[in-house]
Amino acid sequence: MALILVALLTLLCQKVHHSNAFNSFAGPYIVVIEDRGAYSCELPNNHILWGWHWRTSHFNPNRPREKQLLTGNITGLNVTLDDSWSATVSMDSLSNNQWKENALVFPWKSKACTIFKQNIPSLYNIFYKKTEIKGECRFKPGVYTANNAPLDLVFPNFPILPYGRYRIRATAGKDENLFACFAVYGRVIPKMY
Repeated sequence: MALILVALLTLLCQKVHHSNAFNSFAGPYIVVIEDRGAYSCELPNNHILWGWHWRTSHFNPNRPREKQLLTGNITGLNVTLDDSWSATVSMDSLSNNQWKENALVFPWKSKACTIFKQNIPSLYNIFYKKTEIKGECRFKPGVYTANNAPLDLVFPNFPILPYGRYRIRATAGKDENLFACFAVYGRVIPKMY
């Protein structure tokens, strides 16, 4: 009886790998923008001076390395966006068919322009890189457009994120006034090498 028990435990305790496993909670990831694209959201003071209006092409799960294409514009009115602005990014996660608000929150008290440039370099390069003067991070009022630009959403300061569906809202402004708010729906999926 003891011999049978030892044999059974030996079989049950072996490490067997039949496929590639990945951590289902968090790890290296790909960000996929859902079909709704990015849009301006409402602000309490209704002073939206920077509007986001863009869409991405459909993500093909059979070709996860194929970049989504971005088309649209970012429009700034009357106010220059620079490092005197503050910014907050809130990520709501979808769980049990309900949005869990503020699952991840990233507040910055200043340097909104530089934070955008350092944390979302792909969007910065698509819309603003060609207008940059002497490396200064400053967006003058105007219309910044993109037409079928390949979008590689890489966040260099966030190498690992929890997988799931998110509603991302970013607000920015100066002092007590918020002048920009945009929202986008996306998914964080495992990066398959």
